[in-house]
Amino acid sequence: PYQNNSAATDFGIPLRLHADVGESIQRASLEKTYQQIISDLQNAITLLPNTAQYKTRPSKPAAYALLARTFQTMQEYDKALLYADSCLQLENTLIDFNALDSTQSFPIARFNDEVLFNCVNVGSSIVLAGRARVDSILYNSYQDGDLRKSNFFKPGGSRGGWAFKGSYDGSPYQFGGIATDEVYLIRAEAYARTGNTTQALQDLNTLMLSRWRTGSYNPYTATSADQALQFVLSERRKELIFRGLRWTDLRR
Repeated sequence: PYQNNSAATDFGIPLRLHADVGESIQRASLEKTYQQIISDLQNAITLLPNTAQYKTRPSKPAAYALLARTFQTMQEYDKALLYADSCLQLENTLIDFNALDSTQSFPIARFNDEVLFNCVNVGSSIVLAGRARVDSILYNSYQDGDLRKSNFFKPGGSRGGWAFKGSYDGSPYQFGGIATDEVYLIRAEAYARTGNTTQALQDLNTLMLSRWRTGSYNPYTATSADQALQFVLSERRKELIFRGLRWTDLRR
């Protein structure tokens, strides 16, 4: 995990920045590793188009979003807010879950309107939709008016429990890209962590309104930024399930 007080001495990864295969390299510090990530993304922003021809190719909003995720991971929430906002200024579309057909095997289409950059996570087949089972406490945390409950999950068949079917790849594979729902949650969390309760709730409620059955959503209200933060973190866990982000969240 990135910690400001130790990043300069913690080990990161070897940074091979030149084509010379004979170059001797050592592991860079965690600080230099993250600095390279940030530098690469900032350079990419100046080169990329506002809209990619295909969602499997990068774009300026996707680079802004990945920068926001990077600074969130580093717990630099003011910068995470800046880049999340830059992304949403260009791309802020949310899917209305009322328009999805929850009877489909995979209700959420590949390359849907929320996707900024599409890719899938590569990992053990044990976590594919047909095998992995969702924790019952997490499943029961979705209320009945929350359309994610019917669009994200299906009965687990002979194995029991509940299986996940809500991949943004529209397939059994876990979506590993970036979508606007995550960026709304990054900005909402950053607002809350920087003391802006009103804006944090506005972003959270905007997202939730698109997830609930029409006319059934009661907006979140909070008396403090800390309370708003807890709401955001709870919804982040439910919204970004099976996207490969939970371990990073737990560590920070």
